[in-house]
Amino acid sequence: MSFRTPIICWLALLLFSSTVTAAGKTGARLEKIGDVRHSELRVRPSLATADTCIVTPNDVIVWRIDGWVTGYELYKSLMDPSVSCSQPYPFTITEIDMPMAFDVATNLIVSVDVEAVDSTTIPGCPIPGVLLAISQEYEITVPSGGGVFSIWIPLDTPIVVNGPFFAGFYIGSLIDPDIGAAVLCDSFPVQCATFNIWDEQIGWIDLVNNSYYNFPGRLAMEVAGIPGGGNTEPTPLVTLLSPSNGDALYGNADLWCLDTSRSAIIDYVSFEYSNGGPFSEIGRDYDGSSPLRDGIATVESGTGYSLNWDVSGLPEGAFTIRATAYDTSGQSSSATVAVYVEPTPPLPNITSPDNGDDICPPLDIIMSCNDENISYIEIYRSNAQMEYSIGLTPLSQFAVGDADGDPMDGNLMSNGEFGNYYNGPVAAAVAVKLWSDRGLIDLITGGNTIEMVTEELAELLHTRANHGTYDEDLLCGLRAYDASHGDQLEFDFRRNPDYYTLRAWVEEEERVVIIGLSGGPATFLTVDGFKDWTPPDSSHIVSVANPLSGSIQHLPMRDNPSYSEIYLSDSWQRVDIMISLLSKSWGVTRRLQGADFSGADGWSFSWTPSDLIEDSLYFIRAAACDAMYYRGTSTVLVRNNCSQSYVVGDFNDDGLADIGDLFVLIDFIALGGDPPVGGIGRADVNCDNYVNVTDIVYYMNYLFAGVGAPCY
Repeated sequence: MSFRTPIICWLALLLFSSTVTAAGKTGARLEKIGDVRHSELRVRPSLATADTCIVTPNDVIVWRIDGWVTGYELYKSLMDPSVSCSQPYPFTITEIDMPMAFDVATNLIVSVDVEAVDSTTIPGCPIPGVLLAISQEYEITVPSGGGVFSIWIPLDTPIVVNGPFFAGFYIGSLIDPDIGAAVLCDSFPVQCATFNIWDEQIGWIDLVNNSYYNFPGRLAMEVAGIPGGGNTEPTPLVTLLSPSNGDALYGNADLWCLDTSRSAIIDYVSFEYSNGGPFSEIGRDYDGSSPLRDGIATVESGTGYSLNWDVSGLPEGAFTIRATAYDTSGQSSSATVAVYVEPTPPLPNITSPDNGDDICPPLDIIMSCNDENISYIEIYRSNAQMEYSIGLTPLSQFAVGDADGDPMDGNLMSNGEFGNYYNGPVAAAVAVKLWSDRGLIDLITGGNTIEMVTEELAELLHTRANHGTYDEDLLCGLRAYDASHGDQLEFDFRRNPDYYTLRAWVEEEERVVIIGLSGGPATFLTVDGFKDWTPPDSSHIVSVANPLSGSIQHLPMRDNPSYSEIYLSDSWQRVDIMISLLSKSWGVTRRLQGADFSGADGWSFSWTPSDLIEDSLYFIRAAACDAMYYRGTSTVLVRNNCSQSYVVGDFNDDGLADIGDLFVLIDFIALGGDPPVGGIGRADVNCDNYVNVTDIVYYMNYLFAGVGAPCY
């Protein structure tokens, strides 16, 4: 069984299929159901509780209608909870079932919905009205023929009604007549109770009163739900994912929380702050939608219960942040964290050079910073590589998720297993293994394998329960895993990261980063590295450990004005989020270049390095410290390219290539003097990637024997 793309409009499919199915409706046949085997087919474990009441319009199921079901059609049945449930309203609908019979095994694509009752269009005859709720599409495997199967499909979110309603069951695939698919009914032909539509132009037909074939009774369907407003959902239990206790909030802050109770009836989350007095509300989020990245379905971007908070108008100081979740039954839960708010953050934004620029020293590094209390800004540099890899070990999601003890069957969801959904746990396990490979042996203990770690993470990430992984669960589950394995990691996240921010996190800061893609198939990938510089089409190449393929793949990435995309599975997919893992004990080596201790004339640094290599990449990092010792950084990635700045062979920068430049070269290579203007890379005259006496010989031949010009 598998998730499919959510239904947006089933009428489009009805139009597509009308010419195929209309003729099939005239060949219906009636057969008594008899004493046959009854089985349940479910896409998820039953949501039924002690309070669950089953609602159905049917008495004893008597008849099987063969030759009627053709596919791409919607069935409707009028449901009245007051008939079978005491104190029924409000009634919370959780699941819908339509029993069917089959002659042979097959696969179906199905979904369910709920519609209000329209009692005015046809006076005295209720018909399906306004759509109230709809589920995703699911692929159902009917394992055999010869029996009756109750096909239970859950609503994505339970819905509350206060009166009768129509339950719908949609078949979203073409049905081969040889399958022998049949719907069932009782022996009481009540009009205006059960309907079918397969063609928009024909419209709804009453199954017991139509011009095609009159059923001898009401279509067999049933609904599971909770009567009387009974709440089977747990009390909300809020965890603040961001910020964390002790964080310093600069300028704008992402507020993000998770209801760890997994309640399906959260109404909204309120975010508040206090700096010693009463709490003031920052805002509310009523839409907690978050993409379920299952490696199969196409999903839209979503941020869960979150807000972006602009703190620039607040006074600097200590604050308490509170998130409170309220559910539809009136229950609530809160979580708080203590933070420090810095409305004018010490963030030294490098305005020149910019990411992707070619540079040729000497140059001025220009920075802007809004913090009036900056004490100094230091400038660091570190090498970047044209081809960089952190050395991830890829893992296929189909190597894990085993439920039946047979790893040779591919662990596919169609066999009741979980491998198809495991991109989240696999991406997380690959990231954890890298830190263990770097020497943090406590992250994988007791002889565990990477497959065993993946299974442990799958439980913490709730992947099996949800048939996929939410962003909140990925971050929360990784934190829980780390807490039980020595508390050795720090975690961070960024929404809608661009290429240069992603590269700085992975290469310059040496974090391990997982990215989440929306589009289709929505998945998590662990970033392994980067290739090359900026291609002509302004895209970049990002290397990832892809759980879908179990390999390292090199994928194009491009930046748009407000988000970036990666090209995967023949389509551009949005990069919604990146989540990083960084060891608390890990150190990054950078070279201090100098500092500016006064911003009176603007923040800048005159940079005159002499040892940059031509056509090589470098990170330039500005690190600011204010009077309260709060720190902020910014980083740009540049290429040293002096080919357009100096005359070829001109090493003393006088505009000519002559014997004076030969003396500069000899003095540098043979006597340890100053390198050529523009850096030591220019001394590689013969382009063999070495600076030695052969470059002097080459330059002499250039001046006196007419050989080709120097490289730089």
